[in-house]
Amino acid sequence: MALLHEPTWLHESAPTIGSDDVRDIRHAQGVRHDKDVRDDRGVRHDQGAGGACLHAFVAAVFDHLPRADQRRWAELHVRALLRTPGKKSLRRLAMSVSDSPTASQALHQFLNASPWDWTTARRNLLHQLAPAGTEVTAWTLAPALIPKRGDHSAGVHRRFDPYRGRSVNCQLGLVMLATGEHGPLPVNWGLYVPRTWSPAQRAKARVPDAVRGPLWSQAAEVLQRTTSQPSGQRAPVTADLSWLPDREAFIDDLARSRQPFVVSVPDTVRVVPVSPPSAHPEALTVRRLLAGRGDRPAEDGRHVLNLPVLLPRPSSRRVGLRLLVQHRPNSPAELWLTNLVDRPVPELRPLMRQPRLAASVIAALHENFGLRDFEGRSFPGWHHHTTLVSTAFAYSRLHGDPV
Repeated sequence: MALLHEPTWLHESAPTIGSDDVRDIRHAQGVRHDKDVRDDRGVRHDQGAGGACLHAFVAAVFDHLPRADQRRWAELHVRALLRTPGKKSLRRLAMSVSDSPTASQALHQFLNASPWDWTTARRNLLHQLAPAGTEVTAWTLAPALIPKRGDHSAGVHRRFDPYRGRSVNCQLGLVMLATGEHGPLPVNWGLYVPRTWSPAQRAKARVPDAVRGPLWSQAAEVLQRTTSQPSGQRAPVTADLSWLPDREAFIDDLARSRQPFVVSVPDTVRVVPVSPPSAHPEALTVRRLLAGRGDRPAEDGRHVLNLPVLLPRPSSRRVGLRLLVQHRPNSPAELWLTNLVDRPVPELRPLMRQPRLAASVIAALHENFGLRDFEGRSFPGWHHHTTLVSTAFAYSRLHGDPV
């Protein structure tokens, strides 16, 4: 397994944006429009090298769209996400790529009403990693909490936000990221729809019947759908599961799938210690297990305790796991479960860093690529939006050309 490294873009400072005035959109520092050519509809087309590169990239992702106007608006939407600073409302996006007074309406139609297949677009996006020389070395599942006003957006519910320290009205996106030489790239999404949503709410937001069940099963479905694709290489799955309330069911499902994994867990997760052997092994929380051992943290915080354990559910008792415990002075221990029992810890450390890198990517999607700026309410519209955001982000990391 190739070692993973933190990409340099994680340490770049985000650009600062001044006034929200339209003139700032068109003339903001670092945004190039000198090679734009307007067509008879008022749409601006970049005739430079960056514009050609983006055109080819977006065409490869959205070549399955049946109509030329759909493919054109897909490219314009991605281009607008890349060149529009600040809040990415449809009005601001439209004004960054077109002089037409109906451009924002056309973008709204493409995003919320046009019936195009986002699943194929995401599969095509994943295929773009290979021509860029990117081997998938890890899959990461991460949450994307998107605050919302009102109760009508697809999947909206109240959930505790650990960053704000309080409950918020929000949508919960389930993001799958593929890690390669350009860092983690978001390639698939799920939108959690709570079981409390009524049939009338689901129908109004156009939520498919197949999207239901507890949170852990909806997360597992997104993971399985991503890693089982023909291009879904069998790389290890990583995740920080502290946000997942029914995490034990998820871990049990993951262990039975035989997918290699390294996941971070809180000390409330239950495991069955293998040593010492017992005729009637008892499931213990990790907190209780470690308290009984009395291990002391190493001064440098580098030593990792390696304990063989099993899961408490009978269906997964035959799957041998390791509990990795990294004690740190003056801070809680970091805890990991993995079925990669034959891998030395130094090989696992790059995988153990992936959830933190994924969190940085999601923050960038919010701040610089408009993830939280979706104005629609429907389930298909949300998936169209996240697909376009993922395409813009992937292009920026793989190519980085001005558009």
